[in-house]
Amino acid sequence: MNKQDTRAVMLKNVILFVSLLVFASGCANKQMLKQQIAEVIKENPQLLLEAMRENNIEVLTIVESGLDSRREKTRQERFQGELDNPFKPVISPDRAILGNPDAPVTIVEYSDFLCPYCSKGAKVARDLVESNPEKYRLVYKHLPLKADSKKLSAVFEAIALIDKDKAFKFHDEAFKLQKELYNDPEGKILGRILIGLDIDLDKLQEVLKSKKIAENLASDEAEAEAFGLNATPTFLINGVSIRGYVPADKFEMIIAIILEKSSQKEPVDGEVCEDCLNKM
Repeated sequence: MNKQDTRAVMLKNVILFVSLLVFASGCANKQMLKQQIAEVIKENPQLLLEAMRENNIEVLTIVESGLDSRREKTRQERFQGELDNPFKPVISPDRAILGNPDAPVTIVEYSDFLCPYCSKGAKVARDLVESNPEKYRLVYKHLPLKADSKKLSAVFEAIALIDKDKAFKFHDEAFKLQKELYNDPEGKILGRILIGLDIDLDKLQEVLKSKKIAENLASDEAEAEAFGLNATPTFLINGVSIRGYVPADKFEMIIAIILEKSSQKEPVDGEVCEDCLNKM
């Protein structure tokens, strides 16, 4: 075996040692591997860098696998934590609500009218509620990123104070014409939407000055921040989060899992000894 082959074998051994250290189970195995790797690196410190350079794909695969495992573990821990202690968003009667106000399942959506993923996520949630309005109620809240998004959020809230049904019609049209609203400095597209919904523009301008609108938008953002929600769209299903857009079938599947696992958390009374209680 020549010098180059020997070096290649040593490099592969270093990679093997690192891989085993990451994924090996058992304290004893890990301790032994740590000692072996420490000895190799101490005697040949240049080998680790050379191994990473010459085997960068293998190293990257190992690192990415470890990161994916960590992310999945974090996600599962967060999910379980929210099942045990669901978020409790404020549901105010003056906000627009789609579906049955007394529905057993509440979907709170934190969204941005100019976010492409929010557009797709909004349709999924809206279609689900419309298909089963007795089971679901949808509360739309705002987490706008840009000034133009905040303007559209304010319009939605103003319409809700005038006519809650028209607020969700505006919601649908705004998402449908999202691309056009991206470049609407003069408000022509927005105006077309409002006229199409037969909104009294003078009354809308008056209501837009209401402090209630600013309060609603500020409370939505503060609530999302308090819950650690920093991306759109995010949905709370009875207080348990679905973060980001997911297709309709997966969205319903996750909801089913949340409802099933949440029901298992409900306290159940055990059997008691009536005679014992009577003697106390």
